[in-house]
Amino acid sequence: MKSTRKKPPKASTVKRRDSSSRESVAALKEIIAAQAQEIREGAEQHAATSEILRVIASSPTDLQPVLDVVAENAARLCDATDAAIWRADGDNLRSVAHYGPVPLVEHDRPLNRGWPAGRSVVDGKTIHVHDVATELETEFPEAKSRTLLSGARTVLATPLMREGMPIGAVHIRRTEVRPFSEKQIALLQTFADQAVIAIENARLFHELKESLDQQTATSEILGVIASSPTEIQPVLDAVAESAVRLCIAEDATIRLVYGNLLRQVAHHGTIPTAGAEQDRPINRQSVMGRAVVDRQLIHVEDLRSPLAETEFLGAHVPGRDIHTMLATPLLREGVAIGVIGLRRMVIRPFTDKQIALLKTFADQSVIAIENVRLFKEIQERNAELREALEHQTATAEVLGIISRSPTEVQPVLDAIVESAARVCGIDDVVLRLHEGGVMIPRAHFGPIPIGRIEIRIDEPQFRWVRGSEDER
Repeated sequence: MKSTRKKPPKASTVKRRDSSSRESVAALKEIIAAQAQEIREGAEQHAATSEILRVIASSPTDLQPVLDVVAENAARLCDATDAAIWRADGDNLRSVAHYGPVPLVEHDRPLNRGWPAGRSVVDGKTIHVHDVATELETEFPEAKSRTLLSGARTVLATPLMREGMPIGAVHIRRTEVRPFSEKQIALLQTFADQAVIAIENARLFHELKESLDQQTATSEILGVIASSPTEIQPVLDAVAESAVRLCIAEDATIRLVYGNLLRQVAHHGTIPTAGAEQDRPINRQSVMGRAVVDRQLIHVEDLRSPLAETEFLGAHVPGRDIHTMLATPLLREGVAIGVIGLRRMVIRPFTDKQIALLKTFADQSVIAIENVRLFKEIQERNAELREALEHQTATAEVLGIISRSPTEVQPVLDAIVESAARVCGIDDVVLRLHEGGVMIPRAHFGPIPIGRIEIRIDEPQFRWVRGSEDER
């Protein structure tokens, strides 16, 4: 029988298998490490989102803590040197939050395409600059000097979009040339969305509070009108106070038309009123006067501007640096019966909402003034009707007595003096008849004793005929 013997494996085959196993293990470790990294990143992102949502929930009216947290998380999770959040303010972008060691050269920048954050807002899309040093001259000439000062090299900016409109941008930077990954770009867009949610929440909450404050103020003023139908002063005082508080002014003044003058009837605020109580002529040289003359709202953004100083010579009060002023007339059936004015010590124009609110306060003032006028007219008319009715009733009573006592004079005379006292609102009435050149008392009503006093027609003095010592 022929014996057989196994051949040993070739060394090269064993080595290949060992090498393949090691590579498989290494690849598996890489996969595990990558998955672990993704899990960590996901956990960090979840934690960051939870933190931002928590701050939003705990600060519905205070936007700053939310923006600060968004900036911090954007810088940390996107592995950036710093992060800044910018909000559109007219023709500028204003820095509202910043995190990181890279300084912001300016906190207000023009809203244009000359720098990454500005371009992201103008274009409404994410701007990723791998190396600003190579693109300064051609793409971002306006950012050259600022970029050199900051030391930033790689920049990523994404817009804050609300209902399809950009309202700002989130801007992150690195001081080395290291482009951001697709995940980091997507993550920054998530942070931008969270910032928009916070901004929108704060805006809606603020608008709701404003609306509630306005409704409350309107209700309070209407309540004062209802509780003071004959008094205008409490209403005007309440209007002035509400106008200052809700329109954010230094003071409010209400003046009413008296002939050719404007007379101050209410004031509230911190601006001194020394001399302001004086009557002012109605003309176009003052803001409030012009509002009355033109019967329309007058809004002056800066009384100290050369044009305004020429237009409103009567608006300048020595020692008072008043800049922005708003005045609207009190119109009744198209006729200006007064004016309400607001003032600010800084150049800060009133918003459309504040202007509309002041018009509402003006309308409420007119309602109150008209109510008081109508109430007084009704009272006067009622008094006239009561007086006429009393006269008619007294006449009817006297005529009734005459008809019941056609042969007796005294009951008629007694009724006449009693009715005269009641209708004329006096305490004592005496009726005298002319008899033989003497006025003899024939009827009396009231508490004052008359004794027996005779008055001779041809003598200027009384002559006492009979009476007690007390009567004399």
